[in-house]
Amino acid sequence: MAPAASPNSPEYIERDHASLALEVAGDKAASRGDQREALSCWAESLGTFTDRAKSADAARVAAKLAVTEESLGDTQNACAHYAQAADLYQLAGDKHRVPLCLNNLAMLRKLCGDLEEAAVLLGRALDEASRCHGSTHGETALIASNLGAVLCECGNLLGAEQRHMQALGIREQLFGPTHPEVGLSLGHLGVLHQMRGDHEGAGRFYTSALAILNEFPQLHEPERAIFRENLAGL
Repeated sequence: MAPAASPNSPEYIERDHASLALEVAGDKAASRGDQREALSCWAESLGTFTDRAKSADAARVAAKLAVTEESLGDTQNACAHYAQAADLYQLAGDKHRVPLCLNNLAMLRKLCGDLEEAAVLLGRALDEASRCHGSTHGETALIASNLGAVLCECGNLLGAEQRHMQALGIREQLFGPTHPEVGLSLGHLGVLHQMRGDHEGAGRFYTSALAILNEFPQLHEPERAIFRENLAGL
């Protein structure tokens, strides 16, 4: 029996170069709008990187696949590749990239109607973000806000309020009291209070949110329209 090839042998080095070349070809295809060609190149590149236990490289390519598949509406494959990217980033020790992969996976699961799985994934993502980025980081606030929205849909209004207040506190600390992200958090709290039947409290939150968001008409128009409609209906 012939001895196994060394990981540093010319054969394996050539495979690594070929995988990188495929990834670059996928990047070029994506830049010219040929997403299908990009997916084909990246999928082949991912297979070789995975076979070679190149976790960091494989994670990077899996994330590219997931983002592109999500943009094309291929939810099933996007979910699989976000999960794979999260696992590979963890394996590679690149843990600060894990939370957003889990967040994106969770939001796709939410769109599919699987709120319980989305809540579990966002809880994991929030724990990872707090460990990697700290308790006052924009990504931590984003994930806390998304978890609050999912918990609200699940009917867990107390948990939702805790997460929306967490996001609001982080955003106020990072950006100040008149930032559009602060306005979003205030609007989400308005929705929560309206669901509780506290129309007076909801009105205060909606009014505060719109006072901020109306200063940024180019941002968050769908959310602003919802907050306006909800306030008018109180």
